[in-house]
Amino acid sequence: MTRLTGVLFAIAANGLFATSDTLVKLLSLHYPIFQIIAMQASVACVVVAIVIWRDKAYRLSAVRNPKMLIGRGFLAGVGTVSGFYAFSLLPLADVYAITFGSPLVVTVAAAWLLGERTGPARWIAILVGFSGILVMVQPGYAALSLGHLAAFLNVFVGASVILIMRTIGSQENRAIMVAAVMAGQLTASLPGLSLSHAPEWSDVGLVIVSGLVMVSAQFLMIESLRRAPASSVAPMQYTKLIWALPVGLFVFGDEPKLHVVAGALVVIGSVLYLLDHQRRADNRLARRRESLMRQDCLEEKKLG
Repeated sequence: MTRLTGVLFAIAANGLFATSDTLVKLLSLHYPIFQIIAMQASVACVVVAIVIWRDKAYRLSAVRNPKMLIGRGFLAGVGTVSGFYAFSLLPLADVYAITFGSPLVVTVAAAWLLGERTGPARWIAILVGFSGILVMVQPGYAALSLGHLAAFLNVFVGASVILIMRTIGSQENRAIMVAAVMAGQLTASLPGLSLSHAPEWSDVGLVIVSGLVMVSAQFLMIESLRRAPASSVAPMQYTKLIWALPVGLFVFGDEPKLHVVAGALVVIGSVLYLLDHQRRADNRLARRRESLMRQDCLEEKKLG
């Protein structure tokens, strides 16, 4: 039941992230992205402050991994700027499809940086996944825009965030982790605030809803990772594509591109294979450990 709850939380979180991204894309028609980031993060900070006060997490002793949290905040700032910029130029589905490649980068980074074993089958799946990204962007046939480059930057930012969350996700207070994200976003928005202008009253409601939806998604995602393993939570990000295609068509007039959908399906398939491969490897390791423990118990009984 706990695993199922975690998966449901992840589905809800990704739905809220997609809702927030839609509102950001709407706001980007009238406001610079730095102002949108500042407005959204300011609303979210109110919620985070309330949760920190309620959890009594305002003491410095509540922070266990300050360097990792600073890194998480920095990545949040970079990722939000690049993500919002990509949303302002590209259809939602295109941005999501490209950023689905983050787990592939995580697998490569884990092999090189963390020394995790990656056999031939997994390397083939990684190459297939990256070929799906090439199908989506069609280099040589379609011109790559700055929006594409921003989306690609988000792939690496997302991979780095996953690696950090692997390390500190179960150690830090949830409100502290979300506060690091908000601090990073506010810091990243500072260079462009000189371009800001007072929001129209008709847009204030969108800003408030956007901030509340975004911060709710952050908390839900953290809770999902605490209730279910990452291998169960990670595939839920692909539900964003189900949201993005109809919203892009009916709200923004972006017709689905066959090559983007086809490439996204290739990437999704390769990532799901990698996750299933990792799940089976973890199960084998767990059974081996359990068998060794039983053998040790039998030997202790014999000696006793």
